[in-house]
Amino acid sequence: MIRYCIFITFSICVFQLNAQNVTTSAKFTFPEIASETSGLLYINNKLITHNDSGNSAELYEFNIIGNLERTITINNATNFDWEDLGEDDNYIYIGDIGNNFGNRTDLKFYRVLKSEFNSSNSVNAEIINYTYENQTSFTSKLNDNNWDAEAFVVYNDYLLIFTKNWENNEVDVYALPKTIGTHTAKKVSNFNVQGLVTGADMAGPNKIYLSGYSEDQIIPFLFEIYNLNITTPSNLNVFENSNTARLDNFIPFGNQVEGICFIESNENTDTLYLSNEKLTYNVFTFPSKLREIIIDNSTLAPKKNIEADSLNIYPNPFKNEIKLNKKADSIKIYNKIGQCILQQNKSDIIKTASLKSGLYFISIEQENKRFIKKMIK
Repeated sequence: MIRYCIFITFSICVFQLNAQNVTTSAKFTFPEIASETSGLLYINNKLITHNDSGNSAELYEFNIIGNLERTITINNATNFDWEDLGEDDNYIYIGDIGNNFGNRTDLKFYRVLKSEFNSSNSVNAEIINYTYENQTSFTSKLNDNNWDAEAFVVYNDYLLIFTKNWENNEVDVYALPKTIGTHTAKKVSNFNVQGLVTGADMAGPNKIYLSGYSEDQIIPFLFEIYNLNITTPSNLNVFENSNTARLDNFIPFGNQVEGICFIESNENTDTLYLSNEKLTYNVFTFPSKLREIIIDNSTLAPKKNIEADSLNIYPNPFKNEIKLNKKADSIKIYNKIGQCILQQNKSDIIKTASLKSGLYFISIEQENKRFIKKMIK
């Protein structure tokens, strides 16, 4: 429901928000084929996205300068209302979870093997069906219900859904197993986010970012959930067991932000990609863009930064070892639930042959400075 928009044009801006500096820069404008970009995923140094409701059951792979390199068709899927993307060691997850009317009884996730995605432009998906445990009414209420959702993350063996509550502008968190079948999504957390949540991504083993916008004026916001301390399956209360920070006014009013993906963390600084879909309102058109968002969390994490330009971690994806261009005091590798599984001190190399294929976070410490990067084997 759009009441009015204010159109402001800029390329790079820096804001001081909640004592956090936010630097924003436009990366590229999406071509028409992906103008309704919704979910974002960054793997193999490529950006993956898709359109939302009623479009083709396709994923689009872009390089970081905006050239479309592949279109991947999901043969046995229908894009009823695709809204977000997630990943684990072996799969890409597509959330067909949009529910603007609040009356859907066919909510689902599609999951695609990464090995097939990497080798073919035509793949089949497995299906995870679910319902909300506390939904008893399926009366159609367009943009006036609490059963819509556009955001999720994969955490350990669970999918965590962050709802887009049109009715009360809060966010509920529901958890369901990521296994094939039909599940009941259990409500595990709630927060008065004061807006509509549209995207989510893990930013290291103990941090989640949410993207969204205000319902009436389309004012974008980011919501940072940090010091996350949850366990599966006994305690998934995301908001009770964490700290939070809200960031506003980092891109112009009127941009309907949709997708978010984490790129890297340089201790105090997090780098994210954020997308907005094409929006036309009165005489204004807001093109679909990808932006880079750099957040300085100095007040949240007081340690100094390693200069990212001076540190080279390679290769990514990796196989039997990860190398640095200089020795580090400590190299630690964490799995996706925050467990340190490998460590090497006073070295510029760490052997990784024992690791299974999957997603990891590598933490480099040098003279009380830290750099974190998402890597894939």
